[in-house]
Amino acid sequence: MTAAGLCRGLDTLFAVPPEHRLDDVDRVTARQVLGCDDHTLSELLDRGLPASGDAGEERFDSRDLFNLALHSGTGSTVPEQAFAYSLRWMRASTEELLAPRASRFALSVACAADACGPQPTSVLALPRPERCGGAVHDLTVEPAGGTVGPGDDTVTRTASRLAVTATVHTRGERAELRSPELRAIAAEFAAMDLRWVKLPEALSDDVDLVTTRGVASCDSASRYLAGLCERAGFAAVTRIGWVVGMLDLVHAWVEVEDDDGATKVIDPVFALFSATVHDANPLLRDPAVALRTNRLIPTGLSTGGTVAAHRCAGGPTAARVTTKILPAPTRPQEGS
Repeated sequence: MTAAGLCRGLDTLFAVPPEHRLDDVDRVTARQVLGCDDHTLSELLDRGLPASGDAGEERFDSRDLFNLALHSGTGSTVPEQAFAYSLRWMRASTEELLAPRASRFALSVACAADACGPQPTSVLALPRPERCGGAVHDLTVEPAGGTVGPGDDTVTRTASRLAVTATVHTRGERAELRSPELRAIAAEFAAMDLRWVKLPEALSDDVDLVTTRGVASCDSASRYLAGLCERAGFAAVTRIGWVVGMLDLVHAWVEVEDDDGATKVIDPVFALFSATVHDANPLLRDPAVALRTNRLIPTGLSTGGTVAAHRCAGGPTAARVTTKILPAPTRPQEGS
């Protein structure tokens, strides 16, 4: 069953274009990701799975393997099992998705080199849950220096490592989309039957892939949907942030002003994800409902923004980014 599913998945795989390939995975790791034996891997190569190197010593792009496994339908590959675990919260009741939540937030960035170069600068985005009815308490920046204002979207320090910690309070909101046009736009997007895939950073906001290849990242799906809203005359922006429980994923969604003057969240990729979860809360896919879950921690940045970056020796360099979002004891929010 695994071999058949992988072969079917290969037929619809959006392969990373040659100019963006990494070929960062060997055969042993490829088999582990795909959950297959060596014979099946060779069969996939014969059928066109992209790889470089001599026979028996092939190298693969990890994003190709991830996307192939995720959409294989076997239920047994590492990406499928990881997503099923990470998205299990989508089965929660509406009350659970809206209830106030407190999380201890920690984000850090450091130079990935053995020895950081001269004139280091590190930048981190700040959590801004107040944009969605939440609050931040006990915000700490290390190393200290300067001030962080309530409207600041990022913090910058002259340092090889930078860390931000805070207690973040979030809450969800369920709102009807009042505009028939917005409901039609949400329904049109849902009917496109897109597949979420991991993409190279250079392609992550490429909306052309949405319409020509039927694949999307969080960024490209949100940009595409925001564009539909704007062309219909609605004020819309994209937003990026984090999802509690999905630490390696910087998420993106759309914030649009409805006919009643309220700004509402339309989350195109959560709708795609929920379609893969058995017994997912149906509101996650309802085109008439703007559901902002209590798991969203927004920044002040739009798609294309960077939540963590490091520069040294006169240019951008590879960075190690660590994100931890853990449950925290609740306390009353200011103004609540």
